[in-house]
Amino acid sequence: MLPNPVRYATLATLALGAIVSFGGLQGIGRALTVAELDVTAGETPFLNKLTPNPEAFAAAQRAQAVAFRNSIENMRWPRVVVLFGLSAAASLVFVSALRLRWPSGVQRSNLAKLLSRAAIGAAVLRTLDGAQELVIVRAVATAWDRTLAEHHVEAADAGVTAGVLSIASVGTTVMVTGLFVLAANYFRSERIQQTFVLIDRNTPEEE
Repeated sequence: MLPNPVRYATLATLALGAIVSFGGLQGIGRALTVAELDVTAGETPFLNKLTPNPEAFAAAQRAQAVAFRNSIENMRWPRVVVLFGLSAAASLVFVSALRLRWPSGVQRSNLAKLLSRAAIGAAVLRTLDGAQELVIVRAVATAWDRTLAEHHVEAADAGVTAGVLSIASVGTTVMVTGLFVLAANYFRSERIQQTFVLIDRNTPEEE
């Protein structure tokens, strides 16, 4: 039986791996099908009517979609490779964390080391993913602001800006990457390794 702090850390890491892995798979699907994107699908006619210039905001939404599609198409295969690696590494984190709870005869200390290495790999790949996302976000935000400016909509009405979205994108990348690094350091720490060695020694039978 795992001590409560270790159990909670394992469950949190398991959830992190599952979420990031699933997100990576979604990103791969998006990259492979982006050419089929309908640039009018994101329009919100009802909300646009509530704005000072409905035509301008509808045009801005179409420009956003085009910029999003073009940005991904320009890096489609590098993005697929990065997302595939990220999804694989996050899946390994998920499986390792799951096996820490139900080792089925495998030593937990070895599983913790594997989890740590996988988490470091996921952190590196999530950083690369974040850099690609930042390029996409800037292109989309720039297209939005440029289109509104062409329709003589004041900056105050333009909503989000490239700077705000860039900060949000970088912040998300730092947070997720930091969680993976934290998990890697936690599970490879000497204290946790010794804890797993003691647990393995005292639980010879499978749980």
